[in-house]
Amino acid sequence: MKREMKFRAKAINDDFFKGEWVYGYYTKELWSGNLLDVITDGANDIPIQIETLGQFTGLCDKDGKEIYEGDILLMGEDDGCMIYNEVGIKDGCFGYIGEVNGELIPFCHFNVKEEIAGNIYDNSNLI
Repeated sequence: MKREMKFRAKAINDDFFKGEWVYGYYTKELWSGNLLDVITDGANDIPIQIETLGQFTGLCDKDGKEIYEGDILLMGEDDGCMIYNEVGIKDGCFGYIGEVNGELIPFCHFNVKEEIAGNIYDNSNLI
């Protein structure tokens, strides 16, 4: 399976992007003598908050939304409680970060039936 190598991250607050999520290719660039982490979207090189950088998994949720590392998926409901899992990566494999021991549980199917409920940066209260 080939997947597009792209990333997302929050832009560093500036006058143009104001901390918004940006999508594209990740690189480092020398700006005014400083090495910065940036996302390039083909038209702009946007300095990013590196701690928010997440890679595209190559998969989409049940609504066709691209799933990125750091997303939170709504897995279902158990006794009236919603079940959420964080998307992570380990050794080049994407999956859910397990609730009990923090181990990565690889995605075992290519048609994800869950939906994205948010991400760990904007919706940490879900985890």
